[in-house]
Amino acid sequence: MPQRKFKLIYLSHDLTKKVELTLTHRKVRAALLGLAVCFLITNVVAGLVASFLINSRENEALHQENHKLRAQITELETRVAGINKDVSLLAQTDKLLRMMADLPPLDADVQKVGIGGAPNLAPADAELPELATAVWSLDRVEREIDLQRASFEEIHHKLTVNAELLNHTPTIRPLAGGYISSGFGMRRDPFTKRVEPHAGVDIVQPRGTPIMAAAEGQIIYVGRYYSYGKFVVIDHGFGYQTAYGHLNDWSVRQGQYVSKGQVIGSVGSTGRATGSHLHYEVRVNGRPVDPTDYFFEDAATLPPTAQKQ
Repeated sequence: MPQRKFKLIYLSHDLTKKVELTLTHRKVRAALLGLAVCFLITNVVAGLVASFLINSRENEALHQENHKLRAQITELETRVAGINKDVSLLAQTDKLLRMMADLPPLDADVQKVGIGGAPNLAPADAELPELATAVWSLDRVEREIDLQRASFEEIHHKLTVNAELLNHTPTIRPLAGGYISSGFGMRRDPFTKRVEPHAGVDIVQPRGTPIMAAAEGQIIYVGRYYSYGKFVVIDHGFGYQTAYGHLNDWSVRQGQYVSKGQVIGSVGSTGRATGSHLHYEVRVNGRPVDPTDYFFEDAATLPPTAQKQ
């Protein structure tokens, strides 16, 4: 069977020239296949070029974003370093305050706050290890701050208790001035001339000299009591009591709460006394102790408002 042929005739605009091109079926197929291959190659190349351009733009955007992120991480690291410095100062202050509050220092293992070693970098952090380190540092700082908060709360509670205890501890002389005419312990009784225990101290001052409460507490006895004459007893809590004898008068009533340094009466010579003086006792858990061991403050140094109450 003879091959089919195609004839292409090209005429000029004025029809004066003519070009004829005769193509066989095989040549037509080869030409079409060539055009298809050229079209495919052109599209593939165009796609690769477009993809390259898009990737280049995306890579540039990612590069800029990474640059900004690293700058932010650097700033974060600087701030974390500053916070670490502040936390170190807090730790030093905490140590000093714990000493002042009579608390033991924090244990070294406790201060590690459960953080040890270097941060484990996840695969996602491989390109930005600084970010993982910064996050790990922030977590450690947060734990340290929580520890300091708990420690400061403990210190505050202990100092509050200490302040309360100090307020209720008989630390002042009940008289401003005066001298001790008879001390604590065994002595010769001025009336019986026998050697007997003396449960307090006698402080000599003129009649009418104000007597101060040696600590905050509640009046549990006001009245005459055998050889003590006019007698006042204060319960301060924490096992402390103080007693005041031979008063000329009193200015408190039973059940009344008094503050440290508050006037409770005045010096006299009631009961069995050879002259105007105050018999003063300090009792710890019901046992008399030497009151001079508790003369840490002078009543004269207290604010006038405290003494005039």
